Amino acid sequence: MPPAGGPGKKRTAVIIGAAVAVLLAAGGGVWALTGGSGGSDGPKGHHSASPTPHGSTGSDSDSGGTAGPRDGGDDDDPNNGRQAGEVKILINQNGPEAERAGSASPGVWAFSDYVVKAVQEKVIAYSTADGKEKWSIALPKRVCAAPANLTDDGKVVVAYEGNEKDTCGYYAMLDLKNGKKGWDKPIPKSGGFAESFIGLDMALSGNAVGAAWFGGSGMIRVSDGEPISTPELDSGCSVDGFAGGKALLRSWQCISDNTSHIEKLDPSTGKPVWTYDGRKGLETKKIYSTEPAVVSLLSDDKKSGGVIALKDGKERSVIDLGKESYAPTCGMSFVGHDLGGCQGVAATDDTLYLPTGGEDSYTTGNEVHAFDLNTGKRKWASKKTKPELMPIRAEGDKVFAYQKPSYDKAGALVSIGPDGEPKVVLQAPQATMHAENLFFSAKYLYEGDHLVIATTRLSSSSSEGSDANKLLLAFGKG
Repeated sequence: MPPAGGPGKKRTAVIIGAAVAVLLAAGGGVWALTGGSGGSDGPKGHHSASPTPHGSTGSDSDSGGTAGPRDGGDDDDPNNGRQAGEVKILINQNGPEAERAGSASPGVWAFSDYVVKAVQEKVIAYSTADGKEKWSIALPKRVCAAPANLTDDGKVVVAYEGNEKDTCGYYAMLDLKNGKKGWDKPIPKSGGFAESFIGLDMALSGNAVGAAWFGGSGMIRVSDGEPISTPELDSGCSVDGFAGGKALLRSWQCISDNTSHIEKLDPSTGKPVWTYDGRKGLETKKIYSTEPAVVSLLSDDKKSGGVIALKDGKERSVIDLGKESYAPTCGMSFVGHDLGGCQGVAATDDTLYLPTGGEDSYTTGNEVHAFDLNTGKRKWASKKTKPELMPIRAEGDKVFAYQKPSYDKAGALVSIGPDGEPKVVLQAPQATMHAENLFFSAKYLYEGDHLVIATTRLSSSSSEGSDANKLLLAFGKG
């Protein structure tokens, strides 16, 4: 069994593959798929991110406390006990005690020399040089949603609570390079039936933010907060959500056919660049990558679906998952609008990386498989590794993955190439093993030669001490 509260206990991965039903695909291919594990959303199938700096977030609207973050660790510097081969702890911050355990803490972005984290009603930058606060931006109320990406010049739009608790109400533009707040406006309504901003999820690409919520959706410009017109949908149709990064994708479906349609939108105009009209009865569950476009589809009864690559609105390939089970970590979204919110999956122009897994992968280990996006066929598999691996970022012909901590060893960042052998890039110090295991829910980034682990949900008091409420850890060779 994994440690209490550790990675194995709190898995929210989507288990895909291991067929329970098959669907004959156009062109003679076959899709196979299983339903996800408890609390998960996601695709399954078989056959044939992001501008720098980047980050990610969750966006469930749970209430939290109002205290600011606390300095992390004990009085003794944990770096003093580092062993040979272990990198330095650059940032070690504990979170504020939340009024309600598990309250959402969306928003983290990594730069070359600092990391920015949204912490309730503040957005704070921490220096990787000394781990201390570099600047902070105060907002009127708690941040309730934030996109994973930034503009090229370091700007982002976050949502914060309005007059009703647990509901977003306002957008604010933040300049994260200079630590300044820009415009601040009410979220424009889209005129949907019984519209509220509950369950709002956001995606950013270029100078545009797309957002979807219970009963509505819309796009705005990052620069001034003004609305961007999007194609109108017929009565009985609604937006599933957006995914951002190198491109902005929007998924929508109609009650009449329960089939998701996917559009690539021009961030400047909101007009479709291309539209994929989907396969009858299959809905978009997650978007693994926007450029290249890789999408997970699933039927309402969870008996058929697949992972597909798209190009110019047409199917490029259907990923051949075979009988293997794969487990990207897709977290929880209140009403399912966070289409781009998966971890443990990475892609380059021609390759998709997925981790194998199942309910026992913490104890048995797992592999990372590389798939050719032109054919959907598997190119290579990594050596089976224990503890399990979670892809973070792909570059060239290799993928960088976080190797989770075990009972007796801290986590590490590894690189894996076509030879399938994981090679340690950054070995976290032994002093952080306990904290790594106790992250209730976290986002993992590799940016500027730094490994960043940031909570996406705050904890209340715990017998485990300060490690159980860790806000932010960053490691590097500095």
